[in-house]
This record gives sequence, C-alpha cells and structure tokens, in this order.
Amino acid sequence: MTPDASRPDDTPRRGLGRLPFAAMVVLAAAPNLLFLATHLANRPLAVGACACVAAALALVLRDLGRMRAPLDGPLLLVCLATALVLCLLGGQAHLFFANDDWLIRDAVLHDLVAEPWPVGYLYAGDATMLRAPLGLYLLPAAIGKLVGLAGAHAALLAQDTILFGCLFYGFARLAPSRRRGLALLAVFVVFSGWDIVGSMIVDDPLIPGRHLEQWLGSLQFSSHVTQLFWVPNHAASGWVFVGAYGLWRSCALRATSLAVVFGLCVFWSPLSMMGALPFLAAALVADLSARRLTLAGLTALACAGLGLVPVALYLGADATRVPHGLQELTGTFAGRYVLLIALELLPFLLILRLSPSAGDRWTRRETGLVAGLLLAVPLYRLGGADFVMRASIPALALLALRVGAAVPDLHGPRRIIAVAILGFGAVTPVYEVIRALRVPAFAVSSCSLLAAARTPPNDGPLFHYVARIDALRGQPADRVLAKPEALVRRVPQAMCWPDHPAHQEHAGTIF
Repeated sequence: MTPDASRPDDTPRRGLGRLPFAAMVVLAAAPNLLFLATHLANRPLAVGACACVAAALALVLRDLGRMRAPLDGPLLLVCLATALVLCLLGGQAHLFFANDDWLIRDAVLHDLVAEPWPVGYLYAGDATMLRAPLGLYLLPAAIGKLVGLAGAHAALLAQDTILFGCLFYGFARLAPSRRRGLALLAVFVVFSGWDIVGSMIVDDPLIPGRHLEQWLGSLQFSSHVTQLFWVPNHAASGWVFVGAYGLWRSCALRATSLAVVFGLCVFWSPLSMMGALPFLAAALVADLSARRLTLAGLTALACAGLGLVPVALYLGADATRVPHGLQELTGTFAGRYVLLIALELLPFLLILRLSPSAGDRWTRRETGLVAGLLLAVPLYRLGGADFVMRASIPALALLALRVGAAVPDLHGPRRIIAVAILGFGAVTPVYEVIRALRVPAFAVSSCSLLAAARTPPNDGPLFHYVARIDALRGQPADRVLAKPEALVRRVPQAMCWPDHPAHQEHAGTIF
C-alpha cells in the first residue's frame, strides 16, 4: 500500500505543534530508559542499552524538529484541562471512584515504590519476578521512592495529564482551525460504539452508571473514555502511536522515526502495538517506495532495535502460560461477531460514506486498513477479552479522528444522521462519568500485588503479571535480566481497600 501523488509532499503541514509531541515522545521513552538502567544483569549492558535508546530518541526529536508551526497556547490549555478532568474522573489519585482494574494497578505501583527493583514474589510456590508492561508505572514509582506512595500517585496523575493533554492537542491541531480542532477532539473523547443498543438487544439492565460494554462478553471495542478510566496504559500506547502516525501522514516524521516510537510504546502495552503493526508496515513501505528512508533514520531504527532487546526479552519472559489462540468459530460466536461489527463499526463507516469528501487514495486505503483490522481482531484471543479490546485501540483512534474530521463537512440530514450515530455511542462514556460521580471514592491502599490478586473481582491467576525465575534458565532473558533480591510473600488482605464501596462490610476480614 503506497500513497499516490495526492499525498502531501515533504513540506511539513501547518497546524501541528512541535513541543507537545516532543513531550509525548520523551514521556513514552522515559520508562524504557528507567527499566534499562535498573533491571539489567550488569552495568555495561545497561549503559549500552540506555545509550542506544537515547541516541534513537535524539534522532527522532531531530526529525521532529523539521516542523515549523506556532504553539497554540489556549488550545493546549484546553487539552491539558480536558486530560486532567478525565484522569481524575477515571480514578487517578483516588479523588473519584476508581474502577476494578485500579485495584491491581494500585498494587503494582505500591510494590514498585516499596520494593527493590526488579520486584520478586513467592507465588503459587514459585519464585517469580514482576513481568508486566511497566510503561505507565516506572516514572511515578521512581518519584514515589523519594516522596512516598501518595507522591507516586500524584506523579502518575501529572504524567498522564501531560501525556494525554499533549496527545489531545496534537489531535486537535490536525484540523485546519481551532474551532474544528475542538470539534474533532470532542468527537474523539465521546467516541464509542452503540453499547446502549446492544444492551437492549441482550436485555441487560440500563442503570445509569453501569458499565455497558460487556453486553457481548469477551467481545468488546472499548470507548475512549473507558480506555482512559480503566486501562490508561493501553490507551497511552495506542494513542501515542496514532499521534506519531499523524505526524508521519503530515510528513513531519519519517517512517523510521514512527518505528522508533512504536518500539517505545511496546513497554506501555504490547497488545496495543500488535494492532499498530499494519499501520507501521504501511508507513515503512510508503517511505521506501518514495525513497524517504535516510541514513539518520535507519541509524535511529537500528539503535532503538538494539537498545530495546532487553525490553522484549522481559515482556516475553514465561509468557506462554497466558491462554491464546483462534476463537472457536461456533454459531454462537458468529452471532456475537455480527452484532459487534453491526453496532460498533458499521455506523461510523456510514458517517464516512456520507462525507462529501472521501479523501485521497491513501486515506481511502487507510480507512480500509482500519476496517480490516477491526474485522480481524475479534477472531483471536489472548487471555480473556484482552486482545480484542487492546489490539483494536489504534484502529479505533484513527477511525475516530477520521469521523471527527468528516462531521463538520456534513450538512442538513447528513449531519443529523451523523450526530445521532455519535449520540447513541456517547451514552457509554456518559455512563462511565455517572459512575465516577455517583459511587464514593476510596483511599489509596498499601496492598501488594499478591494480596490484591486474591481480592474479587481480580482474583484470577497472575500469569499476566509474573514470570517464574526457573522458567528463564537457559534462555537469553536469564543472562540479560537482573533477578529479584527478595520475594514478596503472602500478607493479610485486611489492608486492601477497606473503604471500597463493595468491601466496606468486609473491612478487617480476609476477603
């Protein structure tokens, strides 16, 4: 897939701010550098890996420096404020109710603050080490080691506010004017499939504040607010890549720099990056065809590849225990699959069809790639519903940006149809916000991962989070990764969120 002559030339397009995207890339890179500096078996290896990644980062920032665009200060403030409100409502810093996924996330952050790195556990009779995508946690945890757990949560809120605020700014600047940029950002934030309709079809209760997106069980395309409220690490990974992809589309980055950003995002969420692979491949093929690959770009890509090998070994350590494989293509699955596509994808393709401008050939092919990916990801499973929910993130973000750009060009009945389609979807994020406002907040806990994993509803196996040290024997990871100095053991669960609304009646007991 290669762009034709209608694709923008090599002159950077007006309307993309450099500084927010530079901050975005640096924040994506920081936890990779922290990991390499603290989790490798010996200092020379750590220094070499950090030097490689730092060199790749410098070359990406140099590539980004080709942009010449003014910074829209008021728009950036609006985007940062939007990000702050959404992060707070999503449960960060626990000023509002935090959803179930935060129970495990709090425990991981606690252990990274309280324990030496790498963190070790005695789990199910095995000596294990924490093995999880730590992109969200390491920078706040490093600050927390200096100022305590509360400071780590404040640092997490600050990190995510800056990261998502800069992303929102970049998305808004894709539009030709501030007004249209704000409209595009609004569409992006409320973007969701028709979960309200699906819930009515399967006769799920429509209680304001209820999580609507489980009406098809393990098949789910998560709304953007749901991603921010429940899994900000996965959202950050997919959206940072999409932000960099938007810069590549505007010729502000080369595909080799996009590939470096892709590598940095893997540490935040490998699953999101699985869904980004087709877009990265298309960009690399396009730049290769247009002869835009440079020696500096290839050097950046090689440096990132070498430096991030330990990250890949870490994320793949003892990962085969996570259930995976193709979905069972039964009649029941087929019916659920058809409903998913009909209510979560087709309405938005209709909006694009209604647009008077279908875009250039590259844009049309890109839309086809988005649709093809969203049709494919439900056919594979990794863990429970993780793969379909996370691998769909980049495609959904690109689809939302395409819809947000198309809606202002619609008029009359076409605009009414588009607004109605978006309105049905917006019920899902509204329900998420209602829950955040109605359910009481609960305090940050000093609960470890082992204790949190025995607290419903997160009381399943920890194969996603820990790797057996014995399973690494004879593997490259055994020689590259440092081993834990100590093992966290079982501790009483009474300390785990005693003021949680669902647990208050059990305070002081073992759940």
